[in-house]
Formats: sequence, C-alpha cells, structure tokens
Amino acid sequence: MNAMRIGMALVGMACVALAAEQVPVAVKGTAGELRVGPKGLSLTPAVAACPASEATGEHWWAVVLEPAQGTNSSKVLLESQSQGTPQVKEAGDGLKLTYRSLCSGKESYDIALTLTFRVKDGAFEVGGEIRNNTKAWVVKSFTGPVFNGIRTELSQTPILLPSGFGWRISGVPQDEKGLKPWSRLGSNLAVSAVYPGQGGTMQWLSYAGGAGGLYFGCHDPRYGAKTLTARYDPVRKSFGAAFQHQVFVRAGERFALPPMIVRPYAGDWHVGARAYRAWADSAGRQIEKPAWAKTASGWLLAILKQQNGDVMWPYSTLDKLCDVADQRGLDILGLFGWAYGGHDHLYPDYNPCPVLGGEKALREGIRQAHVRGKRVVLYANGQLEERGTAYWTTTGQHLAVTRKDGSTVQEFWHKYGNTPGYQFDIGCHATAGWRERMLSLALQASDFGADGILYDQLGMRSPTACYAANHGHPVPFMSYEADRKEMLREIARKMKKVNPEFVIMTEGFHDAILDSVSYFHGCVRGTFQESAGLIAKRFGASRGDDLFPEMMRYTYPEVCSTIRFPSPLVDRPMVNYTLAFGLRYEIESRYIPDRDYLLDGRIPEVGDYGVVLSKPDISLVRTLPPKETAEYLKKAAAFQKKNAALLMTGTFVDTEGFAFSGPGLVAKGFGAGDLLGVLLWNTQDKPAAFTLSVPRASLTSASEPEKDNVEAFSELAPQSVRLLVWKRK
Repeated sequence: MNAMRIGMALVGMACVALAAEQVPVAVKGTAGELRVGPKGLSLTPAVAACPASEATGEHWWAVVLEPAQGTNSSKVLLESQSQGTPQVKEAGDGLKLTYRSLCSGKESYDIALTLTFRVKDGAFEVGGEIRNNTKAWVVKSFTGPVFNGIRTELSQTPILLPSGFGWRISGVPQDEKGLKPWSRLGSNLAVSAVYPGQGGTMQWLSYAGGAGGLYFGCHDPRYGAKTLTARYDPVRKSFGAAFQHQVFVRAGERFALPPMIVRPYAGDWHVGARAYRAWADSAGRQIEKPAWAKTASGWLLAILKQQNGDVMWPYSTLDKLCDVADQRGLDILGLFGWAYGGHDHLYPDYNPCPVLGGEKALREGIRQAHVRGKRVVLYANGQLEERGTAYWTTTGQHLAVTRKDGSTVQEFWHKYGNTPGYQFDIGCHATAGWRERMLSLALQASDFGADGILYDQLGMRSPTACYAANHGHPVPFMSYEADRKEMLREIARKMKKVNPEFVIMTEGFHDAILDSVSYFHGCVRGTFQESAGLIAKRFGASRGDDLFPEMMRYTYPEVCSTIRFPSPLVDRPMVNYTLAFGLRYEIESRYIPDRDYLLDGRIPEVGDYGVVLSKPDISLVRTLPPKETAEYLKKAAAFQKKNAALLMTGTFVDTEGFAFSGPGLVAKGFGAGDLLGVLLWNTQDKPAAFTLSVPRASLTSASEPEKDNVEAFSELAPQSVRLLVWKRK
C-alpha cells in the first residue's frame, strides 16, 4: 500500500505496513508535523524558534521483561529496531501502531504493544497500551517514545529538569573529567529525574529557549513511577528526551501508557510551566491549607533528645524554645526526637519520654507554646521501622518492603562516632498495618495538642519495588507510588474531620502529594544552604548547570516550603534567597552546642561537636555575629508577613509583567489582584543600581526589611532586598 500522510481529521480503518522503503506516516496539526518511520520519530515544529527532532535510526522505544516468580530466566530487553513491522491504522484524529508480539533475537514473546499518535490542544499526544499475554514474564518497564536528533545549543536552549525545585542544564561535557552532571547511557550521555521523589518532583521537562521551546510532559493522573531523561549524543552532537515508566504488567494484565505530550511553543520557558499546571489542575486539587499555614514564617527544628540519649530540650523548656523562635521571627516549633527513643531510634514507636518529662509535661509544653502564639508540629518517620524492636518482631517485619530475593529494603542511621547506629526496614504503604500505624501517629499528635505531624522522608524516597506475597498487593508491586499518595490522602481526609486546622508535613517535595501535604520541610535541590558567592553566580553568566527553583515556584506558587539550613542560624544571603523565592525560613537545633548557642549565646568551639558525624557549618556559626544574624532573620520574617498578600499568599510570577535590568541583582515578581510586587535582591558585596518599570501601573510603595520607606530607585545596598509595589491601572 502506498505511504500515507495523515492530517488532523483522519477517517477510515485501512492498515499499512511501516516498511523501510516507505515514507514515514505523519500526524499534522497547528503545532507542526510528527512523523513515524522505520528510523523512529521526527518532529518539524511550526514554531521557528523551537528545535526540531530528526529520526536517527536509534531505538525509540524499549520494553524490559523480568521473569515471573518461580522462574530463573534473566531479564530481557526488547527494543524497537529489533521488531517486525507493526501495523499502522488510521484512528480518529491520529494513527495507531500495533506490534502483535515482541521479539529479542530469535525469541518471540506474546506481548502486544500499541502506540497511538494524535493532535490534541495544539500539541501532540502519544499514548498506547501494553498487553502481557505470557505466563512466564512480567513487563518491568517501558521507555518511550524517545525523541532523538534534537538539534540545538544548550547555551541558547537550556534543558529544564524537575530535579528538586528545578535544574537548568546549559552545557555539555567537554571531556571525561568534566562529565558531571551528565552520566553515561550507552554511547550517549544523560541527565535524569526519578519521579516521584526528591530527584524528580514534577512530570515535565523542557528544551527552553528565550523565544521558543519544546515541552515534554507526562500527563499521568496516577502520578506513576517514571524517569524523565534528557540525552546527548556526542557523535551527532544532538539531544533527545524520553520517559521511562517503571511499571509491572503481570501475566494476563494490560497497562495503558500515560499520555506523553510534546508541545512546541513560542515564548519563554513559562509557557511550558503553564501547560503542565493547566493539566495538573484538571487532574486534581491541592489540599486546602489552614490560614495559619499559608502565612507561617517557618520553623525552629529542634531535636529534644538525640539518638545517643543526649537530652537537649526537656518538655519543660518548650517555653524557652518559644523565646528562641521569637528572637528570630519563627512561627512553628518542629519537635524532633521528642519520643522515648530519641531521634532515629525505636521507630515507629513514639511515646512520650519520662526523661524529657512524660506525657503530662509534653501536653503542657505544647499548651504553653500555643499561649505564646506558636504552632507545634511533632515528628514521625513515614517509612522507617527499626529492626529488632518489639514492634518489628511482632508486626513490622511483616510490613517491610521486600526484594525479589526475599531480603528487605533497609536504611542505616548513625549520628555519633562513639555509639552504634541502627538498622531500619522500610514500611510498605500498601499494607493495612503500616497505614493504620501512620494514621494512629497523626491522631496521637492531635490528641497531644499538636497542630500537625511531619512524616519524615515521604517527599524524598523514589518508588521502590516490593515482592512480598503477604502485603495484600499484587506481586510484584511498585510501592511509594500510588500507595504513598493514597495513604497520605486518607490520613489528611480523616484528620480534617478531627481538626480542620491540623496539617500534614513531609520532608522534601513532589507534586504527587499536593492533595494531602500542606507544608513541606525543604530538603531538595534549591532549598539548601549555599555560600553567598555561589548564590550570586546562579544568576550571573551561564554555567554548565544551575539550580533553577523558578521551575517549581512558578508552576506551583501556592506551595509552602521551608529552606533546609542545618545550623542554629541562617546567614544573610540565604535569608534574602528565601525572600526572593517566597519560601519559608528554618533554623535547626540538633546537638548540644547548637542548644547552647541558641539558649545562652555561647559560640561553639570546633571540638565541641566531637564525635558528631553530621556537623553544622561550624565556621559559619563561629564567624557570624549571633545578635545581628538573628535580628536580620527576624526583620526579614516580619517583612514577609507584613507583605504576606504578595510574598506569602500571592502568586509567584517570576519575571513576567515588568521590565528590569541590573547586573548582580535578582528581581522576582509576586502578584495579588491588581497589585504587582517586585522583590529585588542585590547578591553582591557592593551597592548596585537598577532600572525597573511596570507598564500601565503606578508605584505605590518601596520598602526593605530594615527600612519601612526608601527611595524606590536608589542604589540597593550590598546583600539587601527591596520590595517595590505597583498598582495596575
């Protein structure tokens, strides 16, 4: 049959063979033309500034099989270029490719793969289905479709990858010594984000130029396990993009591939972010946060009792913790190590500790904190169960995530060089027992009077396979995926009925759990402590790779997340960074020298931390003036709350809506109704001039944390911030 070119409105059910001598079949739309041929996929975008993709003859999809339980075969890789000719069928507004069976060498497998291509909403949508008709094999992953042969220069069209709050890749390695952040992927190089978890927080990436770009989004309402990858071919000097779905399709099952959206667009990177957010809004709603959480300035994270038994903050001293928080303008006390076992010991048992004062004193301490205007969040780990404890022996070991060989997935946590650490199994969230345990901890926290619970690590861990036959889930099963999401959603739903003001927090961030988590403890790329010099360089000349927190903040401006600053202070550059991106503050009291610094103003000696394995930045604590450092944090927190309508509950609009220039300065916009606030941050150690204008608007105020009224367009002092507020006409 002659080759076909298929337009937007296709009719008929004729089949064609996709043979090597044929011209590729194609789907056309306003976004351009997507061609499917023997060498793979090619994309000719209608947007001139968007890079094209040209088929290279490389594999453009792959399926990995693993043997079913009880069989001893090795894994099998099935790749596109090793298959027979698929059938091609016109289907509605696109086309369908069907491989009735898949092969590897001379072996054939009764596994069917269907891939569909169509035009949708000005973009291309690629979907399909895997059907496993075998008994001896499980489909373990599907990679594809892979777009290869993208011709562009990363200096002009950087890759935006959702690792943490965002990662911008602006260059490729010049030699083996400078390979990072890239890693080897066969003969190619790759940068990846594993979703959902700290390494992959959203389901989209982009080749994002200033005037146009190429958006790749997986619009998966299950928020399933996947790896987002951008590739580089050093021989062809071209790029690629792919999603690998970690999915178990067991014998007799079928799996619908989540839609992959390919959108050439005109404009800057914000267009891609808006496309993903529009889909996210259609897929589900974020949890409604209590008013207090929306405007909470951040927290004092305090470990009351350490893993080795060191007691730092008895329950009777929570009032003193409130003093410390007041001195720094912080609204929340995050109580870690509050239970009998101390921090990272005896989990998931969290019982009031007699050494700290007992349950009555804990309740009274929380009550006093409320009198002082503080909110209290109690710690619980969302995944760890210590091996050898009474709980583990009777119950927990039967709830642990289990590998195919019968071993369990474990973690080891060790805080002091002169005391033993502890070994933990990882709880499987699909088990009724683990879910009940986690809910009981939230109910307990609420009963003690706390305003929320932190389930540590649940925004961090990537999906993890479980092969346990007694968990009530199919085998094998991908845990820390839909089960984690459903567990947190169930707890949030029940806790809203108990106390509508109660919040769930977690460490890290990913958008699969925005329907349950109100407040995040930042522990991902874009939240960590950095030197003033490095912070400044992020926004200067383009480097090989940079933090790009704008990616998450623009996509999800409602997210409330602290920074991660594991010290009893926050330096001035990080305070300004927190303001500029609409984040929340944190200081941490983890060890006895931290407590002494906060409580008595004692500057620690290097040796004071002795055998502590994870020390704070001691040089920072020793060199920054305690009083001035605390006062600036307090002023900045008050400034943020004073301007909460813009900086806390407003919409982060990044650089949209205003024109700005100023070397060494960062300018970020926040909108609320007819107001636009532009937060300026001078990252340098010298005064800086700037120009700023907002079309069709009038300036209403200019202020700084240390000055209520300033000359709006005067030079900005070193390492300082200024908010200019405009009213649109």
